[in-house]
Amino acid sequence: MQKIEHQGIVEEVNDKGIKVKIISLSACASCHAKGACSVSDIQEKEVNVAPSGNFKPGDQVMVIGSSSQGLQAAWWAYILPVVLIITTLFITFSLTNNESLAAIVSLLILVPYYLIIRRADTAMKKRFQFTIQSINEQPL
Repeated sequence: MQKIEHQGIVEEVNDKGIKVKIISLSACASCHAKGACSVSDIQEKEVNVAPSGNFKPGDQVMVIGSSSQGLQAAWWAYILPVVLIITTLFITFSLTNNESLAAIVSLLILVPYYLIIRRADTAMKKRFQFTIQSINEQPL
């Protein structure tokens, strides 16, 4: 099983879990010309991990997930919504023969989709579980 790993810092530890802040860098973020380019992208993200180990705020950790979780996340966040939009567009246009209405309905289909995804939050948290491990700093 392949792993996806991101370095992060423990933000908060409580009974519900451990909140870890990771910094997501695009490929452009490490480029020497990023200051002159508007494409570079650095984002901070928070990941909640089940309570485990003896971590405290400020600890540097490695957040680990499986690559299959990454593919599932891409499916739910990007691929399925695009399929819904295109399918709704073609069905609505074939039924009404009205391009404007088909475009509006195909975009509005995302509202119930993301509301359902939001309501399925606990199921998604069970499906997308991460683990963390301490990063052992080695002396120079």
